[in-house]
Amino acid sequence: MAKIEPGMESMLDMYFFETNSLLEQLDEILLRTEQANAFENDDIKEIFRIMHTIKGSSAMMGFDNLSVLAHKAEDMFFVIRENPDVITDVSFVYDLVFQVSDSYKAQIEAIQNNVGGEYELFDFSGLIDKLLKAKDKLSHEANGEAAPADSASSASGSASAPAAGDGKVSVRVFFEDGCQMENLRAFLLINTIREECSFLEFFPADVETNTESSKEIVDHGFLITFSANDDKNYILKLIETALNVQSYEVLSDGEAAEEKTDDAPKAEIPPEPPVNLQVEKPAAPVKAAPQPAAPATQNDAAIEKAQAAVAAANQSNGSQKQSLISVNLAKLDALHDIVGEIITTESMVISNPDLEGLELESFSKAARDLKKLTGELQDTVMSIRMVPLSGVFQKMNRIVRDMRKKLGKDVEFVIEGEETEVDKSIVDNLQDPLMHLVRNCMDHGIEENVEDRIAAGKPAKGTLKLSAQNSSGEVIITVSDDGAGMDPEKLLAKARRQGILTKPESEYTEKEIQNLILLPGFSTNEQVTEFSGRGVGMDVVKANVEKCNGTITVESKKGAGTTFIIKIPLTLAIIDGMEITVGDIVFTVPISTIRESFKVETEQIVYDTGGNEMIMIRGVCYPILRLHEKFLIENEVKALEDGILLLVASDNKDICIFADKLIGEQQVVVKPFPKYLSRYNIKGEGLSGCTIMGDGSISLIIDTNNLVG
Repeated sequence: MAKIEPGMESMLDMYFFETNSLLEQLDEILLRTEQANAFENDDIKEIFRIMHTIKGSSAMMGFDNLSVLAHKAEDMFFVIRENPDVITDVSFVYDLVFQVSDSYKAQIEAIQNNVGGEYELFDFSGLIDKLLKAKDKLSHEANGEAAPADSASSASGSASAPAAGDGKVSVRVFFEDGCQMENLRAFLLINTIREECSFLEFFPADVETNTESSKEIVDHGFLITFSANDDKNYILKLIETALNVQSYEVLSDGEAAEEKTDDAPKAEIPPEPPVNLQVEKPAAPVKAAPQPAAPATQNDAAIEKAQAAVAAANQSNGSQKQSLISVNLAKLDALHDIVGEIITTESMVISNPDLEGLELESFSKAARDLKKLTGELQDTVMSIRMVPLSGVFQKMNRIVRDMRKKLGKDVEFVIEGEETEVDKSIVDNLQDPLMHLVRNCMDHGIEENVEDRIAAGKPAKGTLKLSAQNSSGEVIITVSDDGAGMDPEKLLAKARRQGILTKPESEYTEKEIQNLILLPGFSTNEQVTEFSGRGVGMDVVKANVEKCNGTITVESKKGAGTTFIIKIPLTLAIIDGMEITVGDIVFTVPISTIRESFKVETEQIVYDTGGNEMIMIRGVCYPILRLHEKFLIENEVKALEDGILLLVASDNKDICIFADKLIGEQQVVVKPFPKYLSRYNIKGEGLSGCTIMGDGSISLIIDTNNLVG
């Protein structure tokens, strides 16, 4: 177990945010370039910059294993950056960097889930060894040489202390007592000074991979040798100010180096050759603009990142500048709650019964102005919380890529509408459901045999599509494939065997049969696979979508493919509603679900064969649901002609709900029911929450999907 360094706790959130953003950017670049089968120079430079920034920020936070991992990946891309021709056929680079990205995410997640500041420290030595070998392989390819049998062994074995000859400066460094992981501290020190050195040797030489070298450093110090032609004073200053360095002594100043080296205790040093980390700095490519040297200190990484952000902002906005800040989501949640309370209080003030019958022209004008300002305030707060779906959608790219390779399926992944924006809290809850649906489409939707697709008249390459669009105050997300689709007969037979049918089979419509896979425990897979089958865990997907007050439906055609449709509101907290009364109770119906409201005429009322009431509207019959019967409410309005009907849309079917009268439109703040009411399954009966009205009373918010279902 490792422990977060004291004093760094306040910076953790910013580190997590920036590092995760960089890793998502890295995945996006890798997926795009792998699909195009080519690296552009800008892509290589951007990956190099990402690794460099992650290395610096991780070192600053004290996450040494992450810093070393990023540094080795940076070294590999340094070779690629200086010799772009070496990446003509190196698919292994993609798999390797994806492993780096996944390892980083796993360690960061472990740090985020720390208990008492302690977290599990992952060992990346195996992955670092792969990076070293890949770097050596690329280096030899760039020089037209054959790679050695074990290209990493020369850089990771133990080495002797260098004998500092003429023109070399030798320094022995000691780290603070008890700082731990002295080998990684030493390697970070080398990273700090190496760009300033035209020649650099160090002992022990295997500090980046061998944790046992820590004991050698604790007992005898860390020996560094560099050229006297370099800026000695500046390098010594870097050593002195480096993290966890307690002291250092200069064994040779480059003038009488041989004599001073002889004075060094030889018993401490095994007789093996030193490591030559860097003999000379590579020249920049002829056709490319000269590249600046990598930053020598950790602060420069932040400067470089800030400069890149400023350059990007200037490029997109011209001379117009834009200031951006990161805000903790909890603060936005608090602000959103306050705005909701302001809207409720405003309604209570304006609708105060003490004001009834009074002619208050000035008050009415001020109330209109207040309502306008609170509306603008709500819109502003909502816009701050709105984020595009692109972040979640792009993560699906990685899932498709990995499954494409594991399953051996040739699939084209199409993304549309990723710029669609929804509330941040909804985006966070969408990742798991979308991941599950995409995995199921890849594993169970797309046919395994290309011959089957061709025989069915479909292209050999399958298509998986993820799209989003705005529609009437909600977002519609679809996940579809052009695979084999679902067989209704097999689904019905499976449901019969599992005993989950609730009515005679003949009464099930095709759409109802398809949506059986959303029930708990339903699966079309006879055998569990690595990625499971369509239906396994689909009830969990449905539950997660419903947490966002959303719905999910299935549309499938045998032999033509399957589409999952998710509908979610733009926001969870504030909605536009229509208030209606039933007896003494006020209900609020979301306006986005209302198609129309009307008074019924006697000739419009018809009855089905079961004697149930229906209403004929423009040649279409709709069932009628009396709210007073549904919720057992005492009321005086019984005749349909005396009340009001609202035609509302749901996922299952459209229906008319009958109420006493319509009050009017009102913007309301959604409040959840108290937890102690959860045992009554109130939401399953068609109520999604409640809201406080202007007079302080409570209005129940209707969920039309569950009301009709």
